[in-house]
Amino acid sequence: MRTVAEGYGLNIDRSGMCLCPFHAEKTSSTKVYPHNIYCFGCGASADVIGFTQRLFSLSEPIEAVKKLNDDYDLHFAVGQAPTSAEVSEYHKRIAERRAYVEWEKQAWRTLHDYLWLMREWRELVPKSPDDVQDRRFVYALHHLDYAEYLCDEFLHVGRSGKLAMGDTIRNIENIIRMKG
Repeated sequence: MRTVAEGYGLNIDRSGMCLCPFHAEKTSSTKVYPHNIYCFGCGASADVIGFTQRLFSLSEPIEAVKKLNDDYDLHFAVGQAPTSAEVSEYHKRIAERRAYVEWEKQAWRTLHDYLWLMREWRELVPKSPDDVQDRRFVYALHHLDYAEYLCDEFLHVGRSGKLAMGDTIRNIENIIRMKG
């Protein structure tokens, strides 16, 4: 949405606010979200196609699609049905995306569980100097910072960075399964 809005002349600030293109105003009242635009002043709301249609006074949404296709060189065959190969490719991409999203959720759960396991094991501190140290307590002392680092890293890296952590996450899954 932001790319199209800026491409069609809106000056959007860092917070995503801009002057509404649909009514006269001196103070920004329009918020540009990732998939739509909303004006708190006049109530205008639209996705990319609706925004383009309204901005250029186009009578049909398909006209807006054609304009976006031309203006942004999208190479869509507007008005033609996709081939079976294109449909198959689309379904393949959707399946891959769903598989990645599922893996990402599971990977985060694993790292989160590992962090909490390290915190739990850290509480196994001996009550007196004469007590035998639990090996899980010693392990937690050496790995708690690492567990915190992994969680932080996972939250701040992109897809390729997360995928690169795959072996580490599998090793941690084994540790959690054994729980000591």
